[in-house]
Amino acid sequence: MSAIRSAISRGEAPADTLVNDLSQLGKETSAALGDVLARYDTEIVPQISQAMNQATTAAHNVQAMLADANKSIPDVERIVGDAAKGLAIGGQELAALQRDLPAAEAKVKSIADRIRELEKEGTLNELIDLLKINADKESDFFAEPVKLTENKLFPIPNYGSAMSPFFTTLSLWVGALLLVSLLTVEVHEPEAQLKSYQIYFGRYMTFGTLAVLQSVLVTAGDIWLLKAYVADKLPFIAFGMLLSAIFMLIVYTLVSVFGNVGKAMAIVLLVLQLAGSGGTFPIQVTPPFFQAIHPFLPFTYAISMMREAVGGILWDIVAKDVAVLLLFVGAALLIGLALKSAINRAAERMVAKAKESKLIH
Repeated sequence: MSAIRSAISRGEAPADTLVNDLSQLGKETSAALGDVLARYDTEIVPQISQAMNQATTAAHNVQAMLADANKSIPDVERIVGDAAKGLAIGGQELAALQRDLPAAEAKVKSIADRIRELEKEGTLNELIDLLKINADKESDFFAEPVKLTENKLFPIPNYGSAMSPFFTTLSLWVGALLLVSLLTVEVHEPEAQLKSYQIYFGRYMTFGTLAVLQSVLVTAGDIWLLKAYVADKLPFIAFGMLLSAIFMLIVYTLVSVFGNVGKAMAIVLLVLQLAGSGGTFPIQVTPPFFQAIHPFLPFTYAISMMREAVGGILWDIVAKDVAVLLLFVGAALLIGLALKSAINRAAERMVAKAKESKLIH
């Protein structure tokens, strides 16, 4: 600009290189303005007021100088006019930028602070994951999280029928207890010379017959009187007869060998079986003691066998239950045949001594 001013003062035309340089400087000024916008946060804010003042002063000087050279240098006038327009436009843009950028800066900082808070809380990733989710599928899942397809095997239609195996088994044991309480297990004929095993089997024939008749009444009553659901009716009656005979043998053996103590033993065994057989609740929810004795109780296998008849028979389960119940039968026969004679003789001696002591007193 100084060189152009000197040339004009001397009445000479400015060199083309000077005019080109001025044009180039105008372009660089425009590029610099773009850079100003990009470097606002780091460099422009502290320098913008000073730059505005300098730009305004330079514009006034250029306009005054070009006004003097207007008549003799038309090209310079055009170039300088373009430069003045560019500077005016640049000034307006800078003023608008100075006015708007603080608000934009505040918004950007607010958003950045919020993002940092979300990152600290760990919810940002959750929000991103949530936005990736298929909303339709998620809503369908929460509306119906599980779809059940039921395929009932061996169904029992009502609760009463499902409980009939337990209560039928219980009634057969109670019936055996009532029989040994109503009838004697001994033969009261002093002149009869009978061996212990003859008495044992002879009296059991009476008890066993009555027990089987009881079981027929109980099982038939379940089916036709109480209208309980039974899938296999004849096996249900047959299983009841078998169980009644086995229960009667166990109770009869205890009473025949141990007398009144045997009755108490049969009652204690009944109480243990009520809780330890899994008849009312799954054995897994009972205390550890009952879980431990569960495999050693006759009720466990008797109820299982009766359930097969009620719901539908799986014969391998029935065979297993019968096999275990036959072990109880073997144990009862062993006790009855091996211990009855010895224990009865010992009991007779105790009774005789008691009578002698009474006579002495």
